[in-house]
Amino acid sequence: MSRKELLIQYLKEQLTVLERSDGDLEAQRRILREWSRYSICNERVEYDLRRLDQKINTLLERPALSCRMPSEGGNNTLQLMTGVGKGARTEAIDNMRNDLSGAKHLVICDPYFLLSNSKSAKVEYLAGIETVIPKTVKAIELYVKPRKRDADVATGFTKLCQDRGIKLTCRKTDELHDRVWIVDSTRAFVVGASFNGLGNKCAFILELPDEDRRSFIREIGLLRERTTRSKSA
Repeated sequence: MSRKELLIQYLKEQLTVLERSDGDLEAQRRILREWSRYSICNERVEYDLRRLDQKINTLLERPALSCRMPSEGGNNTLQLMTGVGKGARTEAIDNMRNDLSGAKHLVICDPYFLLSNSKSAKVEYLAGIETVIPKTVKAIELYVKPRKRDADVATGFTKLCQDRGIKLTCRKTDELHDRVWIVDSTRAFVVGASFNGLGNKCAFILELPDEDRRSFIREIGLLRERTTRSKSA
């Protein structure tokens, strides 16, 4: 039986009671109370159903985000969890190099980028930086933490940029925490460890969704206005 038919039946029954009640005011009041409760309840149910429909529609329209892991072939790895050890560091650097392939402008936000890993020699550390930065890069904007700088690493990185003809801009700030690499403003990768820490602990390298990338770039633009720049690291 439909809701309409049930309502008609209910009203007929109540009308019959009302007609038989004659001057019984209590019976009339009871019928009015029941009708009032029914109306309020029905309106509440309708309201809740509308809210539920809105929530379902919102969820259906939400973009699906997933953490993509390496495929069986291993050739289309866009996102990666790095392991521990020298081999894991090499794999992470190779993966990042592929992600940065073809880049012309790089923004590197890494507070400890200019500090070498105590477990690796400075020369080896600089070799890793040289490997990860594509030959196509023409400009690098580097954001590091103040007073977190190894002079030999900074000098070596500056020389690397000069030798390759890369325009280097270095800015020092305490306002950044996450390690993010931005490629030509079109792609961005959050790296779970500083470049000097890859291979020390398990860490993800994940591509940021478009909305997060745009938000982060806006914040970088504001930060750029509040910091001074240097042409050397």
